[in-house]
Amino acid sequence: MRKEIFVVLIINRVYIRWEIFNEHTTIGDVFKLLKNKYNIKKCIVEINDLYLDTLNNSRLQDICPNGSSIYITTSKKYRLCKSIF
Repeated sequence: MRKEIFVVLIINRVYIRWEIFNEHTTIGDVFKLLKNKYNIKKCIVEINDLYLDTLNNSRLQDICPNGSSIYITTSKKYRLCKSIF
């Protein structure tokens, strides 16, 4: 059985979204999700007091095995599109 990791994305301390990742998801995959689904191209990602960048290929499971909150900070004022679920 595949392990699922439940994560709460907190974008600029305003928008909160739930995401489910599998055990093989990397931090790079999280950045791809932010770019493709949320249209966030440049940001700072913080997980459990770690600041991560796009070059990090660590597995999400290694950083937060039981799920966690991921804080995303963008440099520009970000507005979440209403069509994103």
